[in-house]
Amino acid sequence: MKITVFSGKKIVTFEAERGDNLLRLFSAHSVHIPARCGGNGKCGKCKAQLLSGRISGTQPDEKGEFLACLARVEGDCSISVREESGGGLQEFGFARLPRCCGEEGYGIALDVGTTTLAACLVRLGDGKILSKTSCLNPQAVFGSDVISRIQACADKNNLRELHRSVTAASAQLVQTLTKGKIRPKRMTVAGNATMLHLFCGEDPSSIGVYPFRTVFTEEREYGADSFGIPCDKLILMPSVSAYVGADITADMLAADFLHSGETVLLADIGTNGEMAFLSGGKILCTSTAAGPALEGACIECGMGGVDGAIDRVYRENGALRVTTIGNAAPVGICGCGLVDLVARLLEEGAIDETGYMEEEKYYLTDKVYLSQADVRQFQLAKSAIRAGMLALLHRAGISEEGVDRLIIAGGLGYYIDPASAAKTGLIPEKLKDRAQALGNGSLYGAYLALTDKSCREEAIRIASSCEVIDLSTDETFTEQFMEGMYF
Repeated sequence: MKITVFSGKKIVTFEAERGDNLLRLFSAHSVHIPARCGGNGKCGKCKAQLLSGRISGTQPDEKGEFLACLARVEGDCSISVREESGGGLQEFGFARLPRCCGEEGYGIALDVGTTTLAACLVRLGDGKILSKTSCLNPQAVFGSDVISRIQACADKNNLRELHRSVTAASAQLVQTLTKGKIRPKRMTVAGNATMLHLFCGEDPSSIGVYPFRTVFTEEREYGADSFGIPCDKLILMPSVSAYVGADITADMLAADFLHSGETVLLADIGTNGEMAFLSGGKILCTSTAAGPALEGACIECGMGGVDGAIDRVYRENGALRVTTIGNAAPVGICGCGLVDLVARLLEEGAIDETGYMEEEKYYLTDKVYLSQADVRQFQLAKSAIRAGMLALLHRAGISEEGVDRLIIAGGLGYYIDPASAAKTGLIPEKLKDRAQALGNGSLYGAYLALTDKSCREEAIRIASSCEVIDLSTDETFTEQFMEGMYF
């Protein structure tokens, strides 16, 4: 059966069998549409339009629109979709320099994020970054967060597909960077623990259930050819625990934690808010389940940091103005835009201290709006992040005034306005002027471990020296979470 997919000027045609799931077919043929709920028919993000032919499993509406995750092939058909486009953060805010030893050859540093992949090609002799690239993580059809992907692994066929899709995307990034003319000697890989398990084909199911155990946290080496990646060797960086992954190890390496004489709080703000606190040479780590609101997954008009996402909301001449990623027409709102919007509405009293909005929906454009339900989701997320930070400080016996720097890592942290974040209560008000964006510390930490043997050894020491705090039984976290629900 022949399936023809129209996405703007792009046309993709492929063969399918009766009963095949359309969302999975799209993913297999590089047609990228969002499926934040993992294909469970709940988020409504994977909407497509039937132009001709027949599908089963769901009934198209009067416009021919249907959810691709529920649809199955019934015969030849033509379908129109709107793909997500964009890539991962490749920028670095501040970072240390490696000590290179004049080694010949080239290497690749790779950050395997839940939403995006980012990589750079490096000349090992002097550590020069020759080029960078990124792409959306093709695993997104199984859900926007790690729990969705862990749950998908109950089906071993899904585990194999999750592994295959991310390694295939990684191989394509290497091909893009090298243009097939260079064979890298090694690739260092950073990411959260679940992403690293899926990258090497290990079942992460035990990470998703108490007592949240990993198959491995230590550094691992593999021959890259067995993964289909054109490289001699793969090095997976060490994680701290099930929910404090190698991405945070890499962040701490990039921020030079072991050699810092300061008191530093580091936070990677996302679905799983991972945090580390350094004081007196001791590192405390934790993670808090913030939920996917800050990545747009449970926001009605929410989306990731891709083209067309509103990323900034500001007031000019009495009216709210917006900017979008790629300067494209606004089609949704991403995390930093959401933080800005809530802050602006708080300032003008459209949202009160309890989170109540008089209007059920606040429209930014004729199609993009913030709903009352969105505000409630945001409250849960921002309260969890802030409470996690304060619980770490309390455990260390340090006040907010005693923190020299707040380092915010990741894509959201790179673009977020600290003043808006403080206004909404996402970060403590007293830390907003000490906030500093690290950028993609996960990628930069992988770069350091790639080029500097001492940094690779240091990453192992960092991961093994961290004390992990369980917030599920922490009274300070519970108290601060409840208080933080208010604005």
